[in-house]
Amino acid sequence: MLYVGKAKNLKKRIKSYTHYHQLSAKIKQLVRKATTIRVQVLASELQALLIEAELIRAHQPFYNSLLKDDKSKLYLFFTKESYPRILRLRKTDLRKKSYQQSLAILGPFASSYKVDELLKIVRPIFPWCNKRNKKDNQACLYYHLELCPGACCHKISPEAYQENIRQLILFLRGQNKSLIKELKQEMTQEAKEEKFELAQKLKEKIDLIAEVTQKKYQLQPDLILPNLTRQHEQEALVHLRHIMHQEGIVDLKYLFHRIEAYDVSNLQGKQATVSMVCFIDAYPEKAEYKFFKIRQSGQANDYAMLQEALLRRQQHPEWGRPDLIVIDGGKGQLRSANQVWRQRQLFNCPIISLVKNPDRLILINQDVTATNKKWQTIMINLPKNHPVLHLIGHLRDEAHRFAKKQHTRLRLENLLQ
Repeated sequence: MLYVGKAKNLKKRIKSYTHYHQLSAKIKQLVRKATTIRVQVLASELQALLIEAELIRAHQPFYNSLLKDDKSKLYLFFTKESYPRILRLRKTDLRKKSYQQSLAILGPFASSYKVDELLKIVRPIFPWCNKRNKKDNQACLYYHLELCPGACCHKISPEAYQENIRQLILFLRGQNKSLIKELKQEMTQEAKEEKFELAQKLKEKIDLIAEVTQKKYQLQPDLILPNLTRQHEQEALVHLRHIMHQEGIVDLKYLFHRIEAYDVSNLQGKQATVSMVCFIDAYPEKAEYKFFKIRQSGQANDYAMLQEALLRRQQHPEWGRPDLIVIDGGKGQLRSANQVWRQRQLFNCPIISLVKNPDRLILINQDVTATNKKWQTIMINLPKNHPVLHLIGHLRDEAHRFAKKQHTRLRLENLLQ
């Protein structure tokens, strides 16, 4: 993964990269290296901001680091005043004496642009005033834009203003459900007391929160692309990396960009085949699927057939470098596959297995404490609905589906001969 970005107008954003002579040197380098664009359509702009930040944090793409500001990361600083202000401060600023006391500090945020976007979204819902001197009783510009509740001209009490800021902090911390529940209770109470104007304002605030967190965007047909980085599958990759890191197999920066899954199939010992499916960034890349007709003769042996397929796979580096191999089977199958995979050491990527009834993950690692550095298997038991089991199970099932489809085609070809 080279770069993660967010765009309101995808067509316009993609088109901007075609004006090559207008791009900066760093962007030109990114465009030259990029071979694939993967798109995820999200429910709201706010969600897009948060998912973008999470993907950057999880994958640390090279060009996101290269293109970011050299300055230290930003924080949102809520001042401890009767009418709190919201300041954007660098980490170096937070060390100053004048900023030792705060109502809250949120962050860090990697980009000032992202902070501006975030504040632009939430200010119509939770308006605030950043005017420093409120004693002159002069309304600020944002008051006339209905983005300030009137703290600058004392149109709102300190208590009511502080309550609004408290709700904003809850919202920015992602506590939306509890906040909406609280606002609904408050709205009901105001209605009971026949304060209908206040109740209506609370209803509008609830509706605005729902709009920015759940709003659906209608795309033009030419912009509808496959959802190639679905959130739960990206989360599964992060979980898998942590599990394998704990067992000393990969480091925390390891990326599962290309995952290959293999399935052995035969019909009563005949027409032995091995299918290979490929997932790129947790999404099936069907153009990369392969099918091996097993050449060895004699009695069907799942171990030997998989070994043959893996050896033949290593003869094709032009297919791409796998970051993870997934097979279906127990500890013996995993040891056998690992043995042949490590012989040539062309692709130094891990192999894992999924065993059925119930689904469990099996890892394999070299015991560096043993004198002969023996390979040992590790059984990982995860909850039934764990995202890792869901993703690896999807890979296994897709390999089996593809094997079945190709096997049916083979049988038909034989019948027609």
